[in-house]
Amino acid sequence: MILVKIKDTDFYLALLIAIIVVLLTVATYVHWIDTNFFVGPFYFNHWLTIIGTSYIAIGTPTFVLLRRFYPQKMRILLRFHMFGNLLFFTLITVHVAGQTSRSLADYPSLGLGLAMFVALTLEVISGFAERFPFIPQISQKTNKFIHASLIMVFYLVIGFHVLHVLGFI
Repeated sequence: MILVKIKDTDFYLALLIAIIVVLLTVATYVHWIDTNFFVGPFYFNHWLTIIGTSYIAIGTPTFVLLRRFYPQKMRILLRFHMFGNLLFFTLITVHVAGQTSRSLADYPSLGLGLAMFVALTLEVISGFAERFPFIPQISQKTNKFIHASLIMVFYLVIGFHVLHVLGFI
Protein backbone atom coordinates (compact mmCIF):
# COMPACT_ATOMS: atom_id res chain seq x y z
CA MET A 1 0.00 0.00 0.00
CA ILE A 2 1.50 3.32 -1.08
CA LEU A 3 0.58 6.20 1.21
CA VAL A 4 1.94 9.05 -0.96
CA LYS A 5 -0.67 11.01 -2.84
CA ILE A 6 -0.02 10.99 -6.58
CA LYS A 7 -0.85 14.72 -6.68
CA ASP A 8 1.83 15.54 -4.08
CA THR A 9 4.09 18.01 -5.91
CA ASP A 10 6.70 17.79 -3.13
CA PHE A 11 7.13 14.11 -3.92
CA TYR A 12 7.69 14.75 -7.61
CA LEU A 13 10.11 17.60 -6.95
CA ALA A 14 12.06 15.47 -4.45
CA LEU A 15 12.10 12.60 -6.95
CA LEU A 16 13.35 14.95 -9.67
CA ILE A 17 16.17 16.13 -7.39
CA ALA A 18 17.05 12.48 -6.64
CA ILE A 19 17.22 11.74 -10.38
CA ILE A 20 19.41 14.82 -10.92
CA VAL A 21 21.71 13.62 -8.10
CA VAL A 22 22.15 10.29 -9.87
CA LEU A 23 22.78 11.92 -13.26
CA LEU A 24 25.31 14.43 -11.88
CA THR A 25 27.05 11.67 -9.92
CA VAL A 26 27.42 9.49 -13.00
CA ALA A 27 28.51 12.46 -15.14
CA THR A 28 31.15 13.43 -12.59
CA TYR A 29 32.35 9.87 -12.04
CA VAL A 30 32.88 9.21 -15.77
CA HIS A 31 34.53 12.65 -16.16
CA TRP A 32 31.87 14.26 -18.32
CA ILE A 33 31.93 16.97 -15.66
CA ASP A 34 35.34 17.96 -14.32
CA THR A 35 35.35 19.22 -10.73
CA ASN A 36 39.05 18.71 -10.04
CA PHE A 37 40.37 22.22 -10.59
CA PHE A 38 41.57 24.71 -8.05
CA VAL A 39 39.49 27.61 -6.79
CA GLY A 40 41.70 29.36 -4.29
CA PRO A 41 43.33 26.91 -1.87
CA PHE A 42 40.98 23.97 -2.57
CA TYR A 43 39.68 21.94 -5.47
CA PHE A 44 36.27 23.01 -6.74
CA ASN A 45 34.74 19.72 -5.60
CA HIS A 46 36.02 20.38 -2.08
CA TRP A 47 34.24 23.74 -2.11
CA LEU A 48 31.06 21.91 -3.12
CA THR A 49 31.23 19.68 -0.07
CA ILE A 50 32.26 22.50 2.26
CA ILE A 51 29.25 24.54 1.13
CA GLY A 52 26.87 21.55 1.20
CA THR A 53 28.01 20.29 4.58
CA SER A 54 27.95 23.77 6.11
CA TYR A 55 24.40 24.34 4.93
CA ILE A 56 23.20 21.00 6.30
CA ALA A 57 25.10 21.48 9.58
CA ILE A 58 23.57 24.94 10.09
CA GLY A 59 20.21 24.49 8.33
CA THR A 60 19.14 21.38 10.22
CA PRO A 61 19.26 22.82 13.75
CA THR A 62 17.81 26.06 12.37
CA PHE A 63 14.84 24.06 11.05
CA VAL A 64 14.40 22.32 14.42
CA LEU A 65 14.43 25.62 16.31
CA LEU A 66 12.16 27.48 13.89
CA ARG A 67 9.54 24.73 13.86
CA ARG A 68 9.34 24.95 17.66
CA PHE A 69 8.90 28.74 17.66
CA TYR A 70 6.68 28.93 14.56
CA PRO A 71 4.61 25.72 14.42
CA GLN A 72 2.03 27.46 12.24
CA LYS A 73 4.68 27.69 9.48
CA MET A 74 5.59 24.00 9.62
CA ARG A 75 4.77 23.30 5.96
CA ILE A 76 7.03 26.09 4.71
CA LEU A 77 9.79 25.14 7.15
CA LEU A 78 9.59 21.47 6.19
CA ARG A 79 9.92 22.35 2.51
CA PHE A 80 12.93 24.60 3.33
CA HIS A 81 14.52 21.72 5.26
CA MET A 82 13.73 19.00 2.77
CA PHE A 83 14.58 20.73 -0.51
CA GLY A 84 17.51 22.68 0.89
CA ASN A 85 19.13 19.55 2.26
CA LEU A 86 18.44 17.62 -0.95
CA LEU A 87 20.05 20.33 -3.06
CA PHE A 88 23.10 20.55 -0.86
CA PHE A 89 23.30 16.75 -0.63
CA THR A 90 23.66 16.96 -4.42
CA LEU A 91 26.82 19.07 -4.02
CA ILE A 92 28.27 16.60 -1.53
CA THR A 93 27.47 13.68 -3.83
CA VAL A 94 29.25 15.37 -6.74
CA HIS A 95 32.28 15.82 -4.47
CA VAL A 96 32.29 12.12 -3.54
CA ALA A 97 31.95 11.13 -7.21
CA GLY A 98 34.88 13.40 -8.07
CA GLN A 99 37.00 11.91 -5.30
CA THR A 100 36.22 8.28 -6.10
CA SER A 101 36.82 8.77 -9.83
CA ARG A 102 40.44 9.84 -9.34
CA SER A 103 43.21 7.63 -10.71
CA LEU A 104 44.74 4.97 -8.48
CA ALA A 105 48.00 6.92 -8.32
CA ASP A 106 46.12 9.92 -6.90
CA TYR A 107 43.36 8.09 -5.04
CA PRO A 108 42.32 9.73 -1.76
CA SER A 109 41.95 8.14 1.64
CA LEU A 110 38.20 7.78 1.94
CA GLY A 111 37.92 6.89 5.66
CA LEU A 112 35.91 9.47 7.57
CA GLY A 113 34.66 11.23 4.44
CA LEU A 114 33.10 8.01 3.21
CA ALA A 115 31.61 7.35 6.65
CA MET A 116 30.08 10.82 6.63
CA PHE A 117 28.69 10.30 3.13
CA VAL A 118 27.13 6.95 4.08
CA ALA A 119 25.55 8.49 7.19
CA LEU A 120 24.26 11.44 5.15
CA THR A 121 22.89 9.16 2.43
CA LEU A 122 21.04 7.11 5.04
CA GLU A 123 19.81 10.39 6.54
CA VAL A 124 18.39 11.47 3.17
CA ILE A 125 16.76 8.06 2.62
CA SER A 126 15.20 8.07 6.09
CA GLY A 127 13.99 11.65 5.60
CA PHE A 128 12.48 10.70 2.25
CA ALA A 129 10.80 7.68 3.89
CA GLU A 130 9.53 9.84 6.74
CA ARG A 131 8.04 12.47 4.45
CA PHE A 132 6.73 9.98 1.86
CA PRO A 133 5.97 6.74 3.75
CA PHE A 134 6.00 4.00 1.09
CA ILE A 135 6.57 1.07 3.43
CA PRO A 136 3.82 0.89 6.05
CA GLN A 137 5.70 -1.83 7.98
CA ILE A 138 8.17 0.82 9.18
CA SER A 139 6.41 2.91 11.80
CA GLN A 140 6.69 6.68 11.72
CA LYS A 141 8.04 6.58 15.26
CA THR A 142 10.86 4.21 14.27
CA ASN A 143 11.69 6.21 11.16
CA LYS A 144 11.73 9.49 13.13
CA PHE A 145 14.15 7.92 15.61
CA ILE A 146 16.44 6.69 12.82
CA HIS A 147 16.31 10.06 11.06
CA ALA A 148 17.13 12.01 14.24
CA SER A 149 19.88 9.58 15.25
CA LEU A 150 21.64 9.73 11.90
CA ILE A 151 22.06 13.50 12.13
CA MET A 152 24.06 12.96 15.32
CA VAL A 153 26.29 10.51 13.42
CA PHE A 154 26.69 13.17 10.70
CA TYR A 155 27.84 15.79 13.24
CA LEU A 156 30.26 13.41 14.97
CA VAL A 157 31.84 12.18 11.75
CA ILE A 158 32.10 15.64 10.18
CA GLY A 159 33.77 16.90 13.35
CA PHE A 160 36.34 14.11 13.29
CA HIS A 161 36.79 14.51 9.52
CA VAL A 162 37.56 18.22 9.86
CA LEU A 163 39.96 17.57 12.75
CA HIS A 164 41.69 14.86 10.68
CA VAL A 165 41.99 17.04 7.57
CA LEU A 166 43.41 19.89 9.64
CA GLY A 167 45.99 17.50 11.14
CA PHE A 168 44.77 17.55 14.74
CA ILE A 169 44.12 13.79 14.83
